[in-house]
Amino acid sequence: MSKFEWTNWGGNQTFTAEKFFRPASEEEAIAVIREAVSQGRSVRVAGGGHSFTPVVRTDGLLLDLGALSGVIAIDKVNQRAQVAAGSTIAALGEPLWSAGLSIENQGDIDVQSIAGAIATGTKGSGTAFGSLSSRVTSLRIVNGLGEVVDIDGDTADYLRAGQVALGLLGPVVRVGLQLVPAYRLKEENIILPMSEVLRQWDYLLGAYRHFSFWWMPTAHSAQMYKLGEVPADHCFVKLLQEAPADEADIPQGGVNRRTDRAYRIYPDGTTDAEFHELEYMVDAADAREAVERMQYLMRTGFPEEISPLQVRWQKADSGYLSPQSGRDSTSISVSGAIGRNYLPFLRAVDRALRPLSARPHWGKLHFLDRPRVSELYPDYSRFMQIRRQMDPRDLFLNPHFAALFA
Repeated sequence: MSKFEWTNWGGNQTFTAEKFFRPASEEEAIAVIREAVSQGRSVRVAGGGHSFTPVVRTDGLLLDLGALSGVIAIDKVNQRAQVAAGSTIAALGEPLWSAGLSIENQGDIDVQSIAGAIATGTKGSGTAFGSLSSRVTSLRIVNGLGEVVDIDGDTADYLRAGQVALGLLGPVVRVGLQLVPAYRLKEENIILPMSEVLRQWDYLLGAYRHFSFWWMPTAHSAQMYKLGEVPADHCFVKLLQEAPADEADIPQGGVNRRTDRAYRIYPDGTTDAEFHELEYMVDAADAREAVERMQYLMRTGFPEEISPLQVRWQKADSGYLSPQSGRDSTSISVSGAIGRNYLPFLRAVDRALRPLSARPHWGKLHFLDRPRVSELYPDYSRFMQIRRQMDPRDLFLNPHFAALFA
């Protein structure tokens, strides 16, 4: 173990950890965490580095669990799997498919570690589907006393705390997932005027498994996400329908018209860091108002900002710190171009959505303080009780999280 300088994918978070270690097995990971805990050293896990917030920062031990990868066990009867925490989402698709199973829903990027994705509340889109965290059935965590704690449905309150825990209960070394029978997806991405999206809003929500869209405030907005040519005040609309797994198991179609195994269709996000993103979740009942607020803000207050406005939907869940906790949600996201002072724009977005009790994606830029966190999450106090039981010496906090959860 030695000092190590770490930088995230977006290039906006850099720090030097006192110790860096990449364990080769779950047993080795547990041993090194226990050693750090016995020495009173802070511990954080690097994950895939796709968070724009300082979730990874530590001046103690930084762990890379990337070698802890793959499916550990599959229960076909109950459609569940135990997977190593360092597995990328992408690495799980093929082995689960071979067992006749799939992850129920995914986002448009699949290079994150599964533990990091659930820790921050990562999700896809669809009114019938929750976040990745909502499908977590069990967790193996090393707590702040060096104990290996297995959490599952028999300890439901700990599971709800652990489903979106930001690493604050301790490093996760194993994840249990509820899965579904393997399925394929048919993609139909189209460009529509915003007026037409508003007219068909309810129809598209009901007719498709996955409906989401990017609204373009300018003719250059689509360039930020490499979405092709999309005129101003038009939308790039992403539509997905489920197809049976027993159809011909070969990729079909081309760009924006593909049909393939689900895990191959979901990822379409850029692999180049060209922006820093903010994403807030509002009650789905407030979705139209949130979009109207954002359009007014972007047109009148920040016409120089080219960021598309991305809109997606998720089903309510019960994770204590989940952005979707207790309410069906609509996510609203914008990005700031790297090299520009985008903070005034993002702060204005925060102010515009705050009256709608907007909650952030924990891995993306936000402006929450402790009073606001305690107000936004009804189970904040219960999470805090469990956090202190699991980490009585605050070894898993860093300055960012200490301001919110100390």
